[in-house]
Amino acid sequence: MEQETIYKGLLQRGVSRIDFIKFCTVMAATLGLPSTFIPKIAEAIEKKPKPYAVWLEFQDCVGDTESFLGATRPTAGQLLLNVISLNYHETIMAPAGHQAEMSLDGVVKQGR
Repeated sequence: MEQETIYKGLLQRGVSRIDFIKFCTVMAATLGLPSTFIPKIAEAIEKKPKPYAVWLEFQDCVGDTESFLGATRPTAGQLLLNVISLNYHETIMAPAGHQAEMSLDGVVKQGR
C-alpha cells in the first residue's frame, strides 16, 4: 500500500503546484531558512509519509481531547484526514480492551 503524504492530501483538495511552492517558500521564511531550503521542504512534504501520533491520556481529565475535538480552525477531522495519522487515542478510537492494547502494540512495534 502506498503511503499517504501531506502533498497527496493537498492535491486532492485542489491545491495547485504553484500554490504548493508558495507554501514551501512561506515555510522556509517562517523558519528563518534561506531560499535554498525551499526544494528540501517541498521534497519532504511530497515524499515523506504523514507524521503519526500516539495520544496517551494517562490520568488527565480528557479536557485536552474535548478541546481538540471542538476545534474549528482547523477541525479535528481536517487534522486527522489531511495532516497527521493519529494511530492511537484511547478515548476516541473504536477498539477497546485487548483490541486497543493490540493497536498500541502494533504502533509501538511497527512505528505505524
